[in-house]
Amino acid sequence: MPGDPDTEVLRIDSDGVTLRARKLRVAVVSGPGAGQSADLPGPEVRIGSGPGNHLVLADAAVSRHHLTLRHEALAIRVIDEGSRNGTFLDGTRVLDAYARPDSLIRAGNTTLQLSLLRDLVTLPLSTRERFGGLVGRSVPMRQLFTLLERIAPTEDTVLVEGETGTGKELVAEAIHEQSQRAAGPFIVFDCSAVSEGVLESELFGHLRGAFTGAVADRLGAFEAADGGTLFLDEIGELPIQLQPKLLRAIERGEIRPVGDTNPRRIDVRIVAATNRNLADEVSRGRFREDLFYRIAVVSLRLPPLRERLDDVPLLVDHFVEQLRRGRRDAQVPESAQRAFRAHAWPGNVRELRNAVARSLSLGHYAEVQPAAVGEVDLSVPLKVARDRVAEAHERAYLREALRRAGGNVTHAAEIAGVSRRFIQRAMKRYALDET
Repeated sequence: MPGDPDTEVLRIDSDGVTLRARKLRVAVVSGPGAGQSADLPGPEVRIGSGPGNHLVLADAAVSRHHLTLRHEALAIRVIDEGSRNGTFLDGTRVLDAYARPDSLIRAGNTTLQLSLLRDLVTLPLSTRERFGGLVGRSVPMRQLFTLLERIAPTEDTVLVEGETGTGKELVAEAIHEQSQRAAGPFIVFDCSAVSEGVLESELFGHLRGAFTGAVADRLGAFEAADGGTLFLDEIGELPIQLQPKLLRAIERGEIRPVGDTNPRRIDVRIVAATNRNLADEVSRGRFREDLFYRIAVVSLRLPPLRERLDDVPLLVDHFVEQLRRGRRDAQVPESAQRAFRAHAWPGNVRELRNAVARSLSLGHYAEVQPAAVGEVDLSVPLKVARDRVAEAHERAYLREALRRAGGNVTHAAEIAGVSRRFIQRAMKRYALDET
């Protein structure tokens, strides 16, 4: 009800920024661990059989990270995290749904009952609206900034999870810039952009004559990042046979270039990123469990733009400032702002930036049109379907930018409002021609 202090979530005053949230009780009413109960402060609760969850279930039929409960005002949102056998809310299988305060949730052989308690907890949040290249003042972003402030100065290995276009590389770069390694190199290695045959060489380097075509010694990404930070993007794409060598490099702090019999010491902090559910990949045997736990010492989840729409006006202003190229009068009219706020943004922050860049480049503000999705395929999870739409839109957008630029990569990058390196990586990923 209006004026009820329980409905006040975010408070900003002279003492800082705080989040008020009601505790969530999760009780195991049947299955392994029946009688177990936990009162959790939220606002996000991870549930699964693996360590690192807020509630760990001793149920072999439960995935390592099975589901997430998110407290949104007085509602409880239930999100299946790509579990093996599904999440059932009051008897119905769901991917993303809102629960009643007394709903029953079945995961594997375990049934949970929810209840929203009257007890309030107050959580301090970051006062920042920027962290490195990240911009936001919404609750999800302030929560992220709070975590980044704590972990950036450490040497912990970090796993960044999030959909395509949410800014995972910006997170890695911000961690590096706020760490004791800021003066060292920041190296980006995209595990999905290198063919399997040369991945080992690109990561660890090689000696001259190690294989056909190795005409000179070559440093790999690990040695290039020595003394700094190595960002392993799309680590879920790393072939299973190469994963033990990566694990050994991280654990021992040494590598062995292809063709070399002697190990070399390296001093590198690892930040990895994926748009996959790596815990589910472990369950399916596609990613090593020991490597997963080694890189996920700290796990961060980047919220998709649809969960932080309050940040859209701030992001638009930020991108206009970046992209106006000396045009001090460049601005987005209110009609376009309304269109931006109403859009679902399947491509997330990257799509929004491209929309602003396109508008400024063309000299007018085009209407935001959702990508055509064709037939809905319910045989795949929502997250997978959403990523496919986002990738299809990005591929089509960049193909058109290259066509309009006459194949000139630099000009295409200016049209899209991205770096030349981003265009080159995307051309490899999507097999785009320059003409």
